This record gives sequence, C-alpha cells and structure tokens, in this order.
Amino acid sequence: MSRNVVLCCLDTVRKDFFDRFSTRLQDRADVTFEQCRAASCWSVPSHASMVTGDLPHEHGIHAKNPRLDALSARETIRDDLPDHHFLGVSSNIYAGSAYGFDAIFDEFVDITRDHRYPDALDASTFITEETEPGLARYAAVLRACLAHPETAKSVANTVAAQLQHLSRNGPLSNFPTLFDDGARSACRAARSRIHGRDDPYFLFVNFMEGHEPHRDTLGYDRDSYDVPTGWSSRPLQTWDAVEPSPETDRQLGWYRDLYGASIAYLDRVVDEFVSDVLAATDRETTVVITADHGENLALPEDDGHLGHITSLTEGVLHVPLLIINPPAGYDAVESDYVSHLELRRLLAGLAHDETPDVTADRIPAEVLAMTPGNDPLRETDPAYWTRRIRCVYDGETKYEWDSLGVEQAVELDHDRPCWQSRPPDTSSVPSWVRTEFDTALGAVSVAADGDETPMDDAVLDRLEDLGYR
Repeated sequence: MSRNVVLCCLDTVRKDFFDRFSTRLQDRADVTFEQCRAASCWSVPSHASMVTGDLPHEHGIHAKNPRLDALSARETIRDDLPDHHFLGVSSNIYAGSAYGFDAIFDEFVDITRDHRYPDALDASTFITEETEPGLARYAAVLRACLAHPETAKSVANTVAAQLQHLSRNGPLSNFPTLFDDGARSACRAARSRIHGRDDPYFLFVNFMEGHEPHRDTLGYDRDSYDVPTGWSSRPLQTWDAVEPSPETDRQLGWYRDLYGASIAYLDRVVDEFVSDVLAATDRETTVVITADHGENLALPEDDGHLGHITSLTEGVLHVPLLIINPPAGYDAVESDYVSHLELRRLLAGLAHDETPDVTADRIPAEVLAMTPGNDPLRETDPAYWTRRIRCVYDGETKYEWDSLGVEQAVELDHDRPCWQSRPPDTSSVPSWVRTEFDTALGAVSVAADGDETPMDDAVLDRLEDLGYR
C-alpha cells in the first residue's frame, strides 16, 4: 500500500545549529543521516536539485535563470508518484508560485508573514496595489474584507498586516515582532488539506524562520538569547562581514543568537505539526525533514562569509536529514554521505514502502552564479564573487575548484558538523575528481534566459525583505 510522504524543508538551517537547537525532532526521528549535503548553496538551484536529482548545470536553474516552472518539462518526483496527490505549502518566495514552483503540484499555497490565513484576503498585497489615498484606501480594504467569503479571516489578515508593518517600520519597532515568518500559518494550511484524505498524497512544506533577516520575535524563547529588545539583523549585510568592526562583531553575535532561537522555535512548531500529520489519516505517513541549504555565519570555518553567498562551505552544504516513521530497513543512524541529488529517489522509495540505499562514498555539489541582492559585495571583487565553484566529497576531504583556476583539498571532521579547515597551501585536486561531473566547469553556460517575468509589488517587497534586492 502506498504511503503518504511529507517533506519538511527547514529553509537555511545548517546541521550544527540544528543539532544544538532542534532536540524534539531529533528525539522523534527514526533515522538520522549524519552526512547529508545540499547540491548547491541557495534556494533556487537547491530546490530544483531536490525534486529532480540533477545538479544545477544539468537542470539549468540558477541565479541568472531562476524560473522553477521549467521543471514541468523535466522528470521530477512528480513522475515517480503518479497516483499521489501533490500538495505544496511554502513561505519561500523563490520556492513558490511567483517563480513557478507550483507547476509540479496539484494544489499550492503561498504563505507570507502578513498573510496569516491563505484562503482569505491578502490584505498586504491589496493595500500595496490599492490606488486610493489615505483613509479611502482602508475603506476599500474593509469593503473587500466584507465581500470576501472568509470575512473574519480577511479582517484578521488586515490587522496582522498592519501590526507587522508597525512592528517592523513604525512605533512598535523597538518591541519584539509579533508574528513568525509563516510557520504556524503554513502548518494550518497544510493540516486543512490533508485531514481525512483517502488517496495517497505527497506534501511539501517550506518553513522560512531560519532565513535572514532575523528579528527578536514574540514567540521565541527569550531566555535562550540576549539581544536588544526589538533588534533586527536587517541592517547587517553580507558585505559587512568582509572587514568587520567591533560593532559588526557584536551584531554578528546577535545574528547567531537569533538564528539559533529561530531553529528552536521551528523545532517546537514542526514537532507539533508532525504529530498532527501522523494522526490525520489512516494511511501510513512518513515524514522527511531536511534543509535546502545552510547558512554562513561569519565564523572562521565559514571563510568569514555571511549568508548563503557564492561559496561551498560546510556551513551552507552540511544540512540535517531525518526520517520519521519509515518502513523497516534503515539503521537508526546512517553515517555515510548522502546528497540531495538522491532525495528524489529516497522520497519515491518511501512512498512505495521501500528503503532505498541513497548513501555514497563520493558526492558532488556546485554553484554557478552569484546569489541575488549582493551587488555591493560583487563590486569589491567581481571576479571572485561571480566565480563558479564545484566540489566533491571523499572521506574526510572535500576537493574544491573554481572557474578562476583555484584548487584545494579542504579538511573535514565527520564528528564536527559544518566544520572545515583550509590548509595554508593551495594544492591540486586529483584528476578523478572532475569525472564526477559530466560537463567541464568551463563549458557550463550561466547566461540569463532573457524571459524575466515581471513581479508585482508584493513579491518585490518580500524579496527586498529577504535581502535579495
């Protein structure tokens, strides 16, 4: 009998911080893959690799070609499970309908922190697009709420949107942010769509709490961190970490504290959600928890980088991978490498009540173009920040090379998640390493496809808030 499969993507959550702050999910897991690596360093190429099993140069989706609706013309996990109903709920604007990720789903729900009830009026977008000035604009919103079938929820969305605006940009900005980045709304939307289903389903849920900017938030455990009340990391930019000052170092400490608190918050919310999912139908349900990529935290082992910029550090590649309620057959802890390139095969196997071996001795990863929103950083050293990078893992060594001709064997320690050390000398990588890729790095095209879809103001505002504009 086919199983339901739920894929929870804890966006931007790196393995070492997950191990420290996500105790509930770890205790609940039946299987833990200790050495999972993402296929790339940020959302667009990583999500494409997760559902196709292809590297970025193969699926062609990257910073200069970010449209995920191109996946509809490729084989994906959808083709492996033709009898499953595909549901998607996402708080990630890039892994959402704005960039065509909904194309492989039967139903898809976009979540934002201002849109607490997805089935009701999106008040934030309505206010942004409404042309009436002053009070007339809010009168128009009220009329729209009253005309909507979900009147009460539409009013709640309006109130939430205004409170969020006041807490981020207005007189409440010195107080903790009132709402999370959509985790509880995403759980609510997913629950309503799976409860009592008789047919098998595949459910994807993306949670964005681990993504910058990080804010002092009302729902976080205030005792677990010490930052100024109401502080937000939004003014702290990736290029600030290049030559940090004492003040920057202090803010980076706050950044890391809130990053950990966001993961601890997700641990509580997703743990409750998993309980609900397992009880929602009579069909066996397996839950897989991972992250599309991690995050550089300006630590020495992150090469001093901040954010998921052009890099293949362990901070951005080493991610959690847990399975809850799988078929019998896996050991409780799997210590060999597993790549997100095998996630599609893992999910399909679990849905068919199987336990495929997805581990390998060697696994690759790559980044082909610079993450959007980092133009000031690129201007400091264009050749370096726009370079293409590849790596291959083999034992406790990561062989890395880039389009500038730099090659290096990076030292790892499997007992220290997200840690790496670059020896002072630059050494050549073995010739066999490049055979893990079917196309030479210099032969890969990263040109834009020339078909940039215009985005509405609400999408552009969300991208700016996430640091992508």
